[in-house]
Amino acid sequence: MSLQGNPAPIPPRTAISYDRSATAYNLPEGLPPDPAACIDNYTSNGNQLYEALAALEHEAGIYTNISQLRLALRGLESENPVTRIAILGVEDQAGAKRLARALLADPLAKQPPWEKELTDSDIHDERALLLRYGAQQNVVDRHPLVRTLFIPSTILNTHRLEVFVQTVHASTENPVDEASSLLVPSLETTSSPRGRLSIVTYPVHKSLVYANGFRYLASLTQVAINATREIEAHMVKGVVDGSWSGLEPGVGQSSAISPINLNLAEVAIETLRKSLQGSIEYEHAWFDSGLPTISAWLSEGTQPGPRTIQPSVHRLISVITTDVINAINSDEAAKSQDANQATVPAWTREILYQGVTIWAENAHTELRDRLAAAFISKSWKRIKWYKLFWGVDDVGAVLSEILQRAWLVDAEKEMIWISGRIHQSGLLGPPKLRPPAVKNPEDEEEEEEQKLGGEPKRLTVEDVIGRDIPPFDTEDGGAPLSLQPYLQIIALARRQLSHVTIPTLQSLAQSLVLQSISTTVLSMSVSALLYVSISATSVYEASVIAALGTVYSLRRLQTRWEKSRREWKATITEEGRRVLQLNEEQCRQIVTEGGYGKLDEVGIEERRIAREAIEKVREALGEVGR
Repeated sequence: MSLQGNPAPIPPRTAISYDRSATAYNLPEGLPPDPAACIDNYTSNGNQLYEALAALEHEAGIYTNISQLRLALRGLESENPVTRIAILGVEDQAGAKRLARALLADPLAKQPPWEKELTDSDIHDERALLLRYGAQQNVVDRHPLVRTLFIPSTILNTHRLEVFVQTVHASTENPVDEASSLLVPSLETTSSPRGRLSIVTYPVHKSLVYANGFRYLASLTQVAINATREIEAHMVKGVVDGSWSGLEPGVGQSSAISPINLNLAEVAIETLRKSLQGSIEYEHAWFDSGLPTISAWLSEGTQPGPRTIQPSVHRLISVITTDVINAINSDEAAKSQDANQATVPAWTREILYQGVTIWAENAHTELRDRLAAAFISKSWKRIKWYKLFWGVDDVGAVLSEILQRAWLVDAEKEMIWISGRIHQSGLLGPPKLRPPAVKNPEDEEEEEEQKLGGEPKRLTVEDVIGRDIPPFDTEDGGAPLSLQPYLQIIALARRQLSHVTIPTLQSLAQSLVLQSISTTVLSMSVSALLYVSISATSVYEASVIAALGTVYSLRRLQTRWEKSRREWKATITEEGRRVLQLNEEQCRQIVTEGGYGKLDEVGIEERRIAREAIEKVREALGEVGR
């Protein structure tokens, strides 16, 4: 037997079409409308409602209870569908079965076997019970979740009802769920050998919650709250079984919770079955028990109107649309709350913004003072032009020392601290301290194929520091050197200056020294040659050429080297200002624009589509209800 609570996929509905005459004319005023036109209009609107409702499974499936939706669709597939009503006993399935027996029993007939089977069922059988109209069958029902009992009840046949009986768990601390849950009772089933449970929903059109005594009266508070909503008041009702009598007829007719006396109702049924002479006594006892109100509530809304769908199906569709809208709003509120929680507060941004301002001021002061001190230090004087002859190999070491010890050293350390504060505040998002576990397939294709048992590949500089390190003078110059969560613009700029400017100056110093020595030696050679070749030339006259060449070479060395030193000094000073400005701008941009919760763009589009689908259902439902 298949479980009716989770049916098969929805079959396509066969549309009923009526041909409208092309020569139709307007009726005179005062005449009733054409019945065929009314039927045609209702059929068209019904098809639109069915299609709009079926589209919810695809367009709003994550917000819709699919089993409840399919129950509503089956209600539209028939002109007089079966109405499923649940009788939920609060911690008491036996009492719920007694209530079902009292409501479905025929007091004018002898007690049929199904009544005894219903009340005398195995107490260890915790399966739910489904009561359907039909001849009693001598077949053992082995369904693991629901036991089906066919009974020849006149009420089930007349109003096309089926009754679902189950136990619900509730207490004063955990009251009965809201109406949307009561209309979709759940069944637990073991889904694995380890005892894991799966939930199977079994939707109904109406639910009657039964509580035995005042002990569970507080559990029905949610049912009373739902009574404030007109639709759910017709779909969910609570009853409290007490041992009192003498209730006035009609008490609790419009109330969400009605008191009943189940013992008195059973006595009334037995009295009439014993003798028809006890009909008056039966009538008084039956009305005093309060069950006529419950019986009228069960059959209410089960008969469709002349041009409308069945009221119970109409209300079920209204509840589905309301639940979908509530689910969409709840999901939107949750996403908005997550985004707000992920947003860094304004006061944190203000503190960090002030910290960046103070850092920028201190960094510019450090750049000015530390470089000024470095350029009057002994190390800087070691590479003056006249000391290059014996200290030309120290140029690179001196320049590197200035960059490493005097160029934004404290500013870099303070930036690490500020970056840590920014990262801690959540402005940068989650940290990424490790490289990705999955390599890029394009990189794997470029790598050499390693043979089994071969020698491991030697590490290169690119393997250690990373392959994609952009130059400093590009737009991506601010990219980090490693995967540390702080800005490394200063370190990158220092490295760039070291790789670009220092080798150039080192090479220039060596070439200038070599040129000076070569020019001096050449001029001395010319002087000696002149002195030897021309006997009239004196030593002093010949030495003039050597002196002139020496002075020229030294002057050239002094001029070009000192100019290069001044240019390098201006370069690192200006580069320092630019780096500080870039670092400050990036920090301010992070503080201003970072730390905001990411918008769920996919979820926004899904919610928009779901809302449009619900609006189509509501429009079609309104057209059918007219």
